[in-house]
Amino acid sequence: MISVLSHNIISPIGETSMQNYSAVKAGNSALSRYDGKWNLPEPFFASLFSDEQTRNFMIDGKTRFESLAIASIKKAIADNLVDIHSPRTILILSTTKGNVELLADPRYFNNPEGELPGVAARSIADYFGFVTKPIVVCNACISGVAALVLAKRLIESAQYDNAVVCGADVQTPFIVSGFQSFKALSSDNCRPFDISRCGLNLGEAAATIVLSRDADSKDNQWHIVSGGVRNDANHISGPSRTGEGSYRALLSLGAQESDLAFINAHGTATLYNDEMESIAIDRAGYHNVIVNALKGYYGHTMGAAGILETIISMCAVDDNAVIATRGYAEKGVSGDICLANVNAPTDKASFIKLLSGFGGCNAALWVSKSQSYLDRIKKTANKKIASNKRDAREMPERSPYITRHQIAVSPQGVMLNGEQLKTEQTGKALLTELYKAHVGDYPKFYKMDVMTRLGFIASELLLMSEGKERFSPCEDRAVILFNRTSSLIADKLHQESINDANAFFPSPSVFVYTLPNIITGEIAIRNKYYGETSFYILEKFDESLISQVLEASFEDSHTTSIVAGWVDCESEDVFNAQMYIVEKNK
Repeated sequence: MISVLSHNIISPIGETSMQNYSAVKAGNSALSRYDGKWNLPEPFFASLFSDEQTRNFMIDGKTRFESLAIASIKKAIADNLVDIHSPRTILILSTTKGNVELLADPRYFNNPEGELPGVAARSIADYFGFVTKPIVVCNACISGVAALVLAKRLIESAQYDNAVVCGADVQTPFIVSGFQSFKALSSDNCRPFDISRCGLNLGEAAATIVLSRDADSKDNQWHIVSGGVRNDANHISGPSRTGEGSYRALLSLGAQESDLAFINAHGTATLYNDEMESIAIDRAGYHNVIVNALKGYYGHTMGAAGILETIISMCAVDDNAVIATRGYAEKGVSGDICLANVNAPTDKASFIKLLSGFGGCNAALWVSKSQSYLDRIKKTANKKIASNKRDAREMPERSPYITRHQIAVSPQGVMLNGEQLKTEQTGKALLTELYKAHVGDYPKFYKMDVMTRLGFIASELLLMSEGKERFSPCEDRAVILFNRTSSLIADKLHQESINDANAFFPSPSVFVYTLPNIITGEIAIRNKYYGETSFYILEKFDESLISQVLEASFEDSHTTSIVAGWVDCESEDVFNAQMYIVEKNK
């Protein structure tokens, strides 16, 4: 079983989990209106750290983002419940944009190594002395829950015993202007699920949960029971009208209505997200479970949201309470769900955390401290971990999966299943040549940034070589990709659009591609894949670490095959894709 050993939240309303929970229970928030901040032309509402708070957590030689993450991790591991210097302990960092604010400095714009999330993760890991290599989960708004799911899987597959999972993001002109370009920000305090909702607020925070394999569960100890990641296969920036991905993520958990104190929804207060979530919860049959959302207290804290909101939810159940949805007054969604507008008591001991995000990704997590339920599953969970350990010991040469097809795309050409494809162009022009010669029926290709084009073309050629019927709904195939540079090229394009106040013109069609997981979403949409889509960032290409993640991904019993690989772009004419189809080695 996977146990929660400790946790922490650092936000504008508190420096510990309990300080944050007490503030939330009292209805407090740091959301404020900002006029003219960072010289942005439009005002916005957000929950931001004060200058004094920022000074208190800053560390010499570290960025604002790194310092915030370090401050939260430091508090979470203060009791020394795990050995962070052990090769059995891993750091997993959840973030959407990390150090992206460095791009506003010309020194970093032209030499952006410090902006790369893998570099930031290494900086954080080195501060504490982690000996294992960190993994960055960059899966848009679901990153926090996706990071907890990854940690659970890595421990269950017996590759690690402990995981320190930290989610963090700081707000910047880069991020705020991007959401403004989508017209997604509210001009007032956000109102999740309310009939008068008109957009989201942004926030900054860091939150950390320490997880461990625990064979002897203790009374009142929290456990991650199950987690699922699913795609809508609908649109890269618009939620499914039927809540398809969120619904499937909920079903993957196996949680019964009678088990749950509440469902803590994403609840961004945008028109379509809240409607989609209500439909998904309704379809999943949770009509009588109270639904709440926490964005009215914190705003959308992005990479921190899934972890922060899981911690507040654990604190609430510990207090036998369901927290009200701040800003909600009158139901404004069509799903048959029960929304919380006041704090209420509960005697239940588990909950679901739900998130959704750009790229069509959705994630759900079932967290419980119900002793009667945990006793029923403990034997099965511990047997699973013991079996994985035994397999690893007795069959060291046995590959965890089988590779069926492979493709490599470089600026000079393509190797598909060991054969060189005939091409004439090089660099970015090669991708267009490949599209025209082998695909041709998906004009959305021309809207994609170069890295998404690269991943899309590589996946198309790979899947064609597989020779199977395509474009039918499929939930048992995942799309899991890795890289080093995140979405660097699109990041630079967006930054250039906001550098000059006299030529300030952020574009939603550029901003959406500043999330690297959009590649996985495009592949899922094209092929109607409703399975998992995930994107991970490493400091550098690491075949062993990639193998660990892929092996752990088969812990999702629905996943029978994965479109996997490395898709990385240094520039529009310098790129590298190595993709393959893997199946679990039974």
